[in-house]
Amino acid sequence: MERAALLEREATAEGLWAGAIESFAAAGFPHVIYILTNAERSTVDLRTNIPQIYETADPARDPFLEYCCASYEATRTGVGYLQTHDYLPEEARALILAAEKVGFRTGFGIPTRLDGSPRFGGFNIGTPLDRKRFEAEMFDQLADIRGFCLLLHRRFEELSHTDADGFSLLTPREREIIELIGTGDSRKECARKLDLSPNTVADYTKSAYRKLGVRNRAEAAQKLFGKRRG
Repeated sequence: MERAALLEREATAEGLWAGAIESFAAAGFPHVIYILTNAERSTVDLRTNIPQIYETADPARDPFLEYCCASYEATRTGVGYLQTHDYLPEEARALILAAEKVGFRTGFGIPTRLDGSPRFGGFNIGTPLDRKRFEAEMFDQLADIRGFCLLLHRRFEELSHTDADGFSLLTPREREIIELIGTGDSRKECARKLDLSPNTVADYTKSAYRKLGVRNRAEAAQKLFGKRRG
């Protein structure tokens, strides 16, 4: 499946997920985890085609969330890199070993939103390859795969927000910035976290304020988080 066509064509989250699984498999990554949580780890949004690895593990303590979401740099994941991550506690190691049993031996952990955001997480995609073959055959795809993951995340965000209070008018980037600003981040902090210039963040913020009909961060936060509490 051609990836750009997938992003444009699918109108439901379920269809997008099915197409994403097909696209990742065609690229050599048959195992896919897409996981997001809030700052308190009280809710987890999980999509995966290997759900059995969580039968005895708490998804909120997934090592991807714990250790891979501090920056947008991709992390090498899977049992093939377990020795590299010798700091991992037993609970994290157990989940990685459970993934090996279903064929996830090596992969990439690709954050699409960083720890410190109201929701953070991303994709952990895996292969059955050993470390040597993985590095020889898959590393050249990383930039392309990472871009696809970021676009997929934004498309999932678009499909999950269809409210009537103005938020459906926001682009995924505008909503991301409003959520960061609403939790107290300055525009400079947003720029650093999202790898944007402060001027670009300012432009997105003004556009979002206009769509939401608000004048400042306090009104934006009340509209966003007040609606969630309701």
